[in-house]
Formats: sequence, C-alpha cells, structure tokens
Amino acid sequence: MTLIITPDNTDFSAYMAETEPQVKVMPAESWTDQLVASTQQAERITGAKLPWSKTHDLIRFRPGEVTLWQGINGHGKSEMLGQACLGFAAQDERSCIASFEMRPVKTLRRMLRQTAQNDQPGETAARRLMSWLTGRMWIYDQLGRASPQALAAVIRYCGDVLKIRHFVVDSLMRVVQGEDDYNGQKDFVELLCRLAQDHGMHIHLVHHARKGESEDAVPGKFSAKGSGAIVDQVDQMLTVWRNKKKERLVEKALKVPGSSIPDELVSQPDSLLICDKNRHGEWEGRISLWHHAPSLQYTPDSRRIPLDIIGSLE
Repeated sequence: MTLIITPDNTDFSAYMAETEPQVKVMPAESWTDQLVASTQQAERITGAKLPWSKTHDLIRFRPGEVTLWQGINGHGKSEMLGQACLGFAAQDERSCIASFEMRPVKTLRRMLRQTAQNDQPGETAARRLMSWLTGRMWIYDQLGRASPQALAAVIRYCGDVLKIRHFVVDSLMRVVQGEDDYNGQKDFVELLCRLAQDHGMHIHLVHHARKGESEDAVPGKFSAKGSGAIVDQVDQMLTVWRNKKKERLVEKALKVPGSSIPDELVSQPDSLLICDKNRHGEWEGRISLWHHAPSLQYTPDSRRIPLDIIGSLE
C-alpha cells in the first residue's frame, strides 16, 4: 500500500544529524576512461520525463539535482507537479510528496481524477490507483510547517531506506518563514542541493512568484519571492502560468446566445510551462498546455484529450 510517512510511525532521529563532509580531491587523470567514453557516444539527454512527449527532448529530471517550480498562487503549479509525479511513477521512479498545505487524501483525490480521466471516479478507480501506486509513491503527512532540520531528516530517510528518486517540497514558505529571511532561504536551498547530490534523488521545490501589476503578465526568472539565491542555486527553474485572460474572454463569448469560442482563442494555450533556467541542458523556452477540467490533467494540445497514465505502464 502507499505509505503515509508521519513522525509518529517513523523514527527520524538517526537522520537528524548532518553527515560529515567528505573531501574528494583526486588527480584529473582519474577521469580518463570516463572522458574517453564520452567521446565515443553521442550526447543524449537523460533523466525522468514529463508526461507529454513533446517535452521529452527538452526537459528531464536527473538524480542529484533540484528544480524550482514557480507560479502565482492559483495558477496550478502543485496540480501540474502532481501529474508529473504520476508520470514518474509510470516510469517506475519512486517519489515522496511533502505537501504542507494539503492533507494526503486530498492529494490522492486529485491524482485519482487525473488517473481516472474524469471528475466522478468510483471505488474501482480508487482501488486501481492505490494498487498501482504501491511501491511507487509515498506521502509525508505534515500540515502547517516543518523545520529545515526535520525535513532534511525525512529526505535522508527517504533516500536511504525507501530509495526515493523524486522528493517534492510544497512549499518553500512552509519551511522558511518570512519572505525577507534571505539567509534562511539561501541556507535551505543549499541544503536541498546537497541532499539531492548525497542521495542521488531529484528534489522538486514549489515556490510562489510575485503577482506584479497583473497576473496576466507571465512571471520571469526574477519574479520568485524572496532571495535571489533561490534561483541561483537550483539546477532548473520552471514557471507554471495560467492564461486567465483567455478564460475571461471565453466566458464572455459564451454569454452570447448561440455563440461559439473564436478559433483564435481555442488555439491559445490554457497554461504555459516555462523553463527559464536549465543548467545541464541547452533548451530554455515555453511549452503550451491545455487543461482538461474534469480530470484536472494538463494535455499537450487544444483537443484536451486526457492521458491514460496508468494504462501507459500496464
């Protein structure tokens, strides 16, 4: 069954202390064989994929790295990241979600709609999902706040014992209090980067973006709340943006009796997934996505056909 990790059912004491730093100074020639091997094979992109095939050659999630998922409140970053975690599960990559703003059953309920591909999934769909998630997903049950030290212990435990490959922290503001605690933000993100490297996992950090004058404007690299060191230290930065202007125009158009949505609106994406930083890849840019409301899925084109996430593995 999917394990709910809590401080009551897990002893984290052995994972609270920082591991001693290991200094590994080696002569350059130690990497001769690896360097030669790299010249004999074409450069290829590696790492876990997002659910949409059009992203596979653009964005990947490799062990030992940290990705910042940024977005204005209400623009769907946690929902999209949840679908991404289901995609990781479909690749047999284990994940653990630490959401300090949502109870486990609500997180799973959203995933149930995403895997059932509709807004009224029943008992059969629920049991199918839980069976499918066995050995693939864990949830850390902690609402409100967690200290950086306590969360670090959870991450170490997940890396050492559960062999987790993806750990979601939702969100930064629930671990480091205060938008102006720049040193605390810098130290925590630095800690996440070290934990990802030490345990060979990919850590996904959810963070809020400033709304600015209007949420119709797409946030950029410098829109993240708090310290600039947050963006500086992570390996990748992704921004989730919801096209609320389109939503307003569609709603207005449908108020006219017998009207239909203009083609120019249909072709506009419902959301954008924007890569503003990709330290270990060459691509940066925007990916257009369309939202299928009944399933809470993001889909690759305007037809809004939800993906069969579980069926892709069966």
